Amino acid sequence: FTSVRRSNFEWLYRDSNPNAELFFGDFNFKWNYRIGESDRLYFTLITGRDALLNQVDSSGISWGNLASTIRWNHVFGRRLFSNTTLYTGSYRYRLGFDENAWESAIGTLSLKTDFSHYISSGLKAAFGFEFAGFGFNPGTISTSNELINLPDISKGRSRKRVLYYQLEAEVSSKLELKAGLRLSSWQNLGPANVFGYNFNYEVKDTQQYEEGVYHAYFSPDPRISLKYALNRTSNFKISAGRYHQYIQLISNSVSPFTSFEVWLPSSPNIKPQAATQIDVSYLKYFEKSGIEFTLAAYYKDLENQIDYRPHANTIINPLLEGELRFGSMDAYGGEIQLKKEQGRLNGWINYTYSRAMRTTPALNNGKVYPAFQDRPHDFSVLLNYQITRRFSLSSYFTAYSGSAFSSPTGFYRYLNQTVPVYAEKNNDRLPAYQRLDLALKFTLNRNLQNRFQHSLNLSFYNALRHKNIVSVDFNKISNGPDRPVVPANFIEEPDLIATQSDLIRFMPSLTYKFEL
Repeated sequence: FTSVRRSNFEWLYRDSNPNAELFFGDFNFKWNYRIGESDRLYFTLITGRDALLNQVDSSGISWGNLASTIRWNHVFGRRLFSNTTLYTGSYRYRLGFDENAWESAIGTLSLKTDFSHYISSGLKAAFGFEFAGFGFNPGTISTSNELINLPDISKGRSRKRVLYYQLEAEVSSKLELKAGLRLSSWQNLGPANVFGYNFNYEVKDTQQYEEGVYHAYFSPDPRISLKYALNRTSNFKISAGRYHQYIQLISNSVSPFTSFEVWLPSSPNIKPQAATQIDVSYLKYFEKSGIEFTLAAYYKDLENQIDYRPHANTIINPLLEGELRFGSMDAYGGEIQLKKEQGRLNGWINYTYSRAMRTTPALNNGKVYPAFQDRPHDFSVLLNYQITRRFSLSSYFTAYSGSAFSSPTGFYRYLNQTVPVYAEKNNDRLPAYQRLDLALKFTLNRNLQNRFQHSLNLSFYNALRHKNIVSVDFNKISNGPDRPVVPANFIEEPDLIATQSDLIRFMPSLTYKFEL
């Protein structure tokens, strides 16, 4: 299986902005080979690159990823088989101007083996291990100006080891049990230069480490779930688990056009993010109509959550860890869903109410505030309709609350500069997001049983052209086209307005698909 995609909407903006270069593209390749009765190899390669650039001076942003996997499936017998996977991946982010560029990156190489053991008809075990290495570039500057003295930003290396075991048992005709334990260790490797901070987040000492492990974390994560069949068409499920995250994303903005993305490992100054989660759900299947009804609720207690001090400096900063502030978060909510998988008309309707509230002692006077991920209301509908044997229509609609962000409550003038004043953190929200996508698929084969199948798919992203805001900026009002405000009147306060940035409002696409 091979697929290549490249956007082709330059013609949409070429007249208004001939120097712009906006594109995205990706390449996928999948291959499998059967070695014998008990062995099979699978290979996958995925790569992609997106960019928003100015062709004149190459200014703008670009990012890309590469992932490759080799998996060996081996059958030991009727009750035991394994999957051994070697995979590598990398992600790079670049923001540049001419020969000056800021870049960050993360890469990994991992080997893991997963076993599935069918002990008996009602008892199954899943177990395995993983060894992974990581490389981090937290942001470096390249420049052609030899007179610029840039700080030294240390790159980092880490490794992770995982061992897990899980049992799935049919305790009775109505009760199913899953229980497991995941053991993980995270080790940071030298050479490294590590800063120590006091309670005021000021550097108190510096420690230099040579080759080898200089710091480590160990985390046991137990998990359990119970599923009870109330009758033939309904069941009740409850599950609980503990989870740890060792890699953290640091970003200086919520806007995709102005953000600097940095990946940092857990370290002496950054504890792993941890979560304890409890889920309960009820499922009912209506046989006559073929509709499945699900009602669910969850609660998460999250620890070591990362936030930033006011006006944090996350760019070319060797003391980046001192810009971070740590706290906790409570996330909870409920979900209701109706789903129909069979018939000419199928799809699902889903509504979720969820909250994500942070508490960071060093911020917002220690008071609770909504997280950026806090979106109380989320509604979505997916409908598929088989018009004829060869024609089908799909539609997807989603609408959810806007993300929380900090909006200034006032401004003051200091040394001829306008300075914003903030009250509570994340006191405002972006406008609600909504989008309708449509797709029409036409199968070109008259005989749908042929080995070779090909089809055309015409789709419309954001068919209603709704303006979905991704960021808000406060700027001075201009006096007209190409006439910016000149600060000549220092007596009166200059006017300020909030300007909004939105993503592409409408995008059609035509896809040809050929299957062997």
